[in-house]
Amino acid sequence: MAKLTSEILDEIKASFERVGGEAYLDELAMRDPPTFCRLLGLVVQSEIKAEMATKINHFNLGGEMAKANFRLAKPEDDK
Repeated sequence: MAKLTSEILDEIKASFERVGGEAYLDELAMRDPPTFCRLLGLVVQSEIKAEMATKINHFNLGGEMAKANFRLAKPEDDK
């Protein structure tokens, strides 16, 4: 699929408004449910990907391993 430039996206939005915008989607859902559901699936999928990307935990694995090795190296009496 070709990369969508900002110009192409603007044209798609303008076309969407010309054919009725939100009312067009309502009509599409009623007249052609399979097409509407495919569109909905694409939107939901992109929403999920965007949400997942924001929930990343970062930590220093090397630092945590060093702390664990230090604790393991201590004699049993010092623990």
